[in-house]
Amino acid sequence: MCSHNLPWRLFVAATLAGLSNVAGVHVYTVGNVEVRNGTEYRLKCTFQTTAPVGKQTMVTWSFRPDKHGTEEVVLYYQEQPYPAAGGRFKDRVVWSGNIWSKDASITITNFRFTDNGTFLCTVLNPPDVDLVVGEIKLAVVHKVTYSEMLILGIVIGGATGLVVMIIIIMVTVQLCRKRREALDAGEMEEEEEPRKEEQEYDSKDGMEMEKLNGEVLSLTEEVESARVS
Repeated sequence: MCSHNLPWRLFVAATLAGLSNVAGVHVYTVGNVEVRNGTEYRLKCTFQTTAPVGKQTMVTWSFRPDKHGTEEVVLYYQEQPYPAAGGRFKDRVVWSGNIWSKDASITITNFRFTDNGTFLCTVLNPPDVDLVVGEIKLAVVHKVTYSEMLILGIVIGGATGLVVMIIIIMVTVQLCRKRREALDAGEMEEEEEPRKEEQEYDSKDGMEMEKLNGEVLSLTEEVESARVS
């Protein structure tokens, strides 16, 4: 159904856009993508338009293989999605976008090595049409290269390590400060103990001197008393 009406709809939308002379739709895609064989992947496509989104908004996803082969429609959307009824992506494509959020993404399941090629995302929103078709160059591989993820992991790991190092330094400084305060307090106590002992010794010595003076005085009084007698 949609494959027969698609050229006519595109022609009408383009004609309306040309007559109205308005700004076009801007389509944004992720660029180059690697997908592991046998997995599913969400092909992200978003857009901006000056016209209100509504029943006339149309999205077309098509696929152009790397090797010999004709371009084919993967999914068509207008009010509701119309996945391809035949071809290599039959029963493997799911609409995962939201027109009202200006999201025209789709998800394809069970990727195969024969799916290497370019996916094209076209958005029409009369009177706006897209100025540049969104393209995603996709490669199906045995194992995805994680260069970007590795770099991101290194950055996150480095930042985490730096934070941990700063925390360790702060804790170490606090412990050293408390230890120094404890040592200073111990030294003060050690200095106070000799002073206390000296004070106790001086007090004891003074008491002994007073006692001795008292005994001398008593002896002197006894001598004087004996002399008088």
